[in-house]
Amino acid sequence: MKKYFHKIATYTALVLISSLSLPVDVFADAEKKQTPSIFSTIDKSTAATKRKILAEKEQQIVDEANEAVLGTQQALKALEKNDSKKAISILRTVSGKLDIILAKNPALALIPADIEFDVSDFQGDAKTVEKAIGEADDLLGEGKLQDARQILAQLASEIRVSTINIPLGSFPTAIKDAVALIDTGKSNEAADVLNKVLNMLVETTEVFPLPILRAETLLDEASELENKKDLSKEKSREEILKLADAAKDELKLAELLGYGNKDDYKVLYTEIDVVKETLHSEKSSATWEKIKRTLSELKNKVMHTKKSSMA
Repeated sequence: MKKYFHKIATYTALVLISSLSLPVDVFADAEKKQTPSIFSTIDKSTAATKRKILAEKEQQIVDEANEAVLGTQQALKALEKNDSKKAISILRTVSGKLDIILAKNPALALIPADIEFDVSDFQGDAKTVEKAIGEADDLLGEGKLQDARQILAQLASEIRVSTINIPLGSFPTAIKDAVALIDTGKSNEAADVLNKVLNMLVETTEVFPLPILRAETLLDEASELENKKDLSKEKSREEILKLADAAKDELKLAELLGYGNKDDYKVLYTEIDVVKETLHSEKSSATWEKIKRTLSELKNKVMHTKKSSMA
């Protein structure tokens, strides 16, 4: 049985920051072209995005579902210690929790019970990725699969949120079946049912590419700068173009890391370039709206969800 352990007590412990540093010879000459102010914007937006996504996912957790999973695990441990009385007491409480969930959410197939939050924050730019891919290609050509794998495995920049769900179509019934088996003295059979019920948990993993989220933040800030009254048109133009160029760099990084393909980004690059021609004109508002709409479509296309059982 693949056991699922409770990780929700301290949410900060869930934030596992993977410091992705490829071999020194790959990243030694990686350079950043953005100004310090752009760095600051990117760093702040990354931190804010992580907090926002985690907070949103925390709110989706159903307390009774979390307690039901924990209770099922505790009941199984009790049966392993031949404490049938404790196990049946716990399972009756679990069954009550599940009845509450069913009453509140009769139409839902899955109920979120817990989350895991993991960040792989790639620390290179587009040129760094291109070089890493080239070195991996060379290694593959030489038959050095595992060496190439070490490089390619680290080419990711994303937030991964894994949600553990209770399937309402089968989980509550299985708990009641386990209670009935214990009542009739069939504790071993009940333990088998609990093992199976824990394997019924469904894990859904959502992937949020960080470079795209950063590009969105940079473009949002750029569009807001155009209307700032305390900046001259010349000064705001300079800052806006810096932010737009930085956003394109982030999008290029996302493209090279495989979050979509070239065609997915081509239109967006063109639209960002149009900003240079429409700044402080009647066409500016329409340009920004088109950029935001195209970026939203890109996000919806490349952000994906994977579902799997806990078995």
